[in-house]
Amino acid sequence: MPYQLVVLSPVASDLEQLGTKEKFWFYYSHDKVNPQLFKYSRPGTGEHWSEKCAAELCHLLNIPHASYDLAKCNDRFGVVTQTVSPVGFRMVMGNEVLHSSTAEYPQPFEAGEKPVRVREHTVTRVLGCLDKDSILPPPSDYDLNGLNAADVFCGYLLLDALISNQDRHHENWAILLNNETGKQFLCPTYDHAASLGREMLDDERNERLTTKDTNRQIPCFVRKARSELFKTKTDKKPLFTVEAFQQAVEGRTAARDHWLGKLSALTEDAIADVFNQVPASCISDAARQFATLMVMENRRRLLE
Repeated sequence: MPYQLVVLSPVASDLEQLGTKEKFWFYYSHDKVNPQLFKYSRPGTGEHWSEKCAAELCHLLNIPHASYDLAKCNDRFGVVTQTVSPVGFRMVMGNEVLHSSTAEYPQPFEAGEKPVRVREHTVTRVLGCLDKDSILPPPSDYDLNGLNAADVFCGYLLLDALISNQDRHHENWAILLNNETGKQFLCPTYDHAASLGREMLDDERNERLTTKDTNRQIPCFVRKARSELFKTKTDKKPLFTVEAFQQAVEGRTAARDHWLGKLSALTEDAIADVFNQVPASCISDAARQFATLMVMENRRRLLE
């Protein structure tokens, strides 16, 4: 069955205002308790279907994640999601977490500032922070087999490598802080739209799908995907996404076996089905085929 496509129908007086916003909060008429966030997909990109498909892959891999529905408002595609921060909790972004752990880490940005690449954002530093007993794994219906928060974060890095997500900067992971008890949990993973070749034009997709030039084919294309995590703070470039996962699970046998076991159980048919369920109005045939083959190739590389 195709994924549901939610069509929002704001009152006429709100349409012009909402059309100028990148995202906005709203309530469904039948649910005045749970606020929903609508995020527009940037024109000419597949950010709506890439976000949805990434979440569906998270579900198949049992990775705690934000849920997304495909949506449309003002004749523009986007996604709808609920907040990942329950009532009584505050999201503490990764840069704030890391700065509070060591003064060496740069100060968090002012509200509204665009995140920048920070070389101190290393795999070792992030996992060292999440290894603390005071930070618990995300509340989840998935069986995480006793993994701690750092081990679960390794699953987020597996996802990044699988979908070629290049946007795991230090504001794209967070801690959930209970305002009353002070308890801390790793936040479910969120914001995966910068993946799956979602900005590529169909002419380039078709050329890469049919060319005999190995430097233009998908196996070469996906090898170029870089994380926003570094190996050391002196490195000039961040790690490739597969490297980031491999470094993260080095010496973490339980995490490595858990996540690679989940990936091994993810069949190519299941991967294809994730993309086949995207309605034809939301994705082109070339984008569907290209993204499917990207994930299959990344799965092969991770399991080698």
